[in-house]
Amino acid sequence: MMPMFDKTEQQRTKPCHLLGIANERSILGAISTGIDTFNSCYPTRLGHHGTLLTKEGQLNVKSSKHA
Repeated sequence: MMPMFDKTEQQRTKPCHLLGIANERSILGAISTGIDTFNSCYPTRLGHHGTLLTKEGQLNVKSSKHA
């Protein structure tokens, strides 16, 4: 579960960074709550297995149709 930040307590003079994003839903949730940057091994892990993240969803480039 991603922590929620109270913007009234946090001065937005500096970027807000979140560590440990684990999946696409968490990435989108972080963006929608105002997180400016995040650190995640998720896209790299997918890339090692031949999967790309696109606006239309995941794309498996190891599939025979992309060979």
